[in-house]
Amino acid sequence: MKADLKIFIAVSLSVLLISQYSSAESWRRVVENGFGNPANDYIWSMATFKGKLYAGTLNSLNGAEIWCSSSGEEGSWERVYKSPADQSWGIRCLYADGDRALYACGFNVLGAAILRTENGKRWVTVARGGLGNRSNYTIRCMIRFGDYLYAGAGSDKAQLYRSRDGFNWSLVKTEPDFGSTKVRELSGNMVTNNVLIGELAVFRDQLYAFTWTADFNIQSLRGFKNLEDRPQGSESIGQDSEHMEFDPLQLIRPAPGAFEVWRSSDGDNWEKVVGDGDPYGNGMGFSQYDQENMANDAVTSTAVFNGYLYLGTENANSKSSIWRTADGTRWEKVLDFFSLGEKYNHYIWRLIPFQGRLFVGTFNVGPKTLPKVTGAQIWASASGEAGTFYNLVHDGFDGESIFASYIRIPKNYGVRAFGILRGSLFAGTATMLSIMAPDPKLGGAPSVMGKDTGCEIWRLVY
Repeated sequence: MKADLKIFIAVSLSVLLISQYSSAESWRRVVENGFGNPANDYIWSMATFKGKLYAGTLNSLNGAEIWCSSSGEEGSWERVYKSPADQSWGIRCLYADGDRALYACGFNVLGAAILRTENGKRWVTVARGGLGNRSNYTIRCMIRFGDYLYAGAGSDKAQLYRSRDGFNWSLVKTEPDFGSTKVRELSGNMVTNNVLIGELAVFRDQLYAFTWTADFNIQSLRGFKNLEDRPQGSESIGQDSEHMEFDPLQLIRPAPGAFEVWRSSDGDNWEKVVGDGDPYGNGMGFSQYDQENMANDAVTSTAVFNGYLYLGTENANSKSSIWRTADGTRWEKVLDFFSLGEKYNHYIWRLIPFQGRLFVGTFNVGPKTLPKVTGAQIWASASGEAGTFYNLVHDGFDGESIFASYIRIPKNYGVRAFGILRGSLFAGTATMLSIMAPDPKLGGAPSVMGKDTGCEIWRLVY
C-alpha cells in the first residue's frame, strides 16, 4: 500500500508539473541544415566552456567540425575547427574540464585522437592513433575524477585512459580487465563482451564505467560509401530485396551479450556491479532481474539527478529503458518505453538535469507509415520516479520527413546532444547519414543520400 501511495502522489505531482511547464514551453530552431553544410549529419556532442556553447558534428563526407556561440541564437554560430575529411569523421565527445581546457574526441578512421584548447579557437592534438592502439576508432566519453582526466575508448575491446595534465595519456591497467568477460557468439566462438566504454560518471565519490557490446562497424561504414561493397543483410526494411534501402541500424554490429557497469574508488581497482557474475545478482544488462534485458546492448547515456545515478539503454529489441540506483548496486527501472507503446525509441541517447527536471532525448526511426515512428523525442520528469515522465517533443520538433532511399523517415530522428548556456537548454539533432544508397529520384541509381539534410539545434523557450 505504501508503494502504491508513493506512486499515486508522484503521478499526481507530475500532472500538475506537466500543466505548469507545457502550457508555456516551446522549442525554437537556432541552427538548421548542418550550419550550412548539410553533410554535418549529427550534432554528436555539446559542451559549455568559458561562456560559450560548443557543438561537435558527425560528418563522414567532409570531416568533423566544431562550432560555437556565446548566445546560442540563430546566426551567432562560428566554426572553430575543421578536421581533414580522411581522418576524424565526428566529434563524439566534447568535455569542459572547468575553465582549464575544452577537449574534443571522437570517431577517427586512423585511430581515435584527442584535441585540446584553452581559448576555444586554437586546438592542439594531445593524443592520436588510438592512443597507442589503432583499433581504438572512438572515444565516446571523458570525465574528471580526482587528479586525473579519464577517457573511455574502444572498438574491439573496452579500454580506459587517463592523464594528469591533459597532454600525456596512458592506458589504465585496470584490475580486473574490462575485457575479461567472454561470451559465446551465435557461431559458437567465444568473444570479448565489452568492446567500448560508452559512458563515464562520478557518483558518491566513485568512478563508474558503462560498457557497450557493439558499436559502429568501421567496415560497414566504408562499405556503405561504396554501393558494391554493402554488407550482407543490408536490404530494405519490409521491401523487396531488389529495392535495397538504407537502414541506419545495419551500421551497428550485432551484439554478443549485454552491457556491464563497473566502479572504482581509485581508478585502478574495479568492481563489477552489473554484469556476468556480479556479486549483487543484477546480471548482464540486468538479465538476472528480467531475462529480456539481455538485449540491453549498451548504456548510451547517464546522469546524476536528485541523489540517484541514472542510465539509459540501447536495446536490440527496441525496448529501451531508464534505470536508477541510490547506492550503485541495487537498480530499479523508472521508464520503459515499450510498455508505453513507444516501440521505435531504439535507445536513450542523452540524459541531462536542467532546472529541476531530468530531460531525456531519444533515437526514434523507421518508416513513417508505421505507428509511433515519430522522430526525435524529448521526455522530462521533475522527480525521476516511475510514472512521472512526460513527452515534450514527439514529432522530431517540426514533423518533417525525408526519403532514405525508398522509405520515408523522420528528418530529425534523434536528440543526440544537450547543452546549457545562460539558463537555456539546447538540443542537438541527428538526421540521415550522408552515405551511398539507391536514389528513387534517379530510378534506383546510387547517389549520396542525406547530403541535402543537415543536423539542427533547438532551444527550449518559455
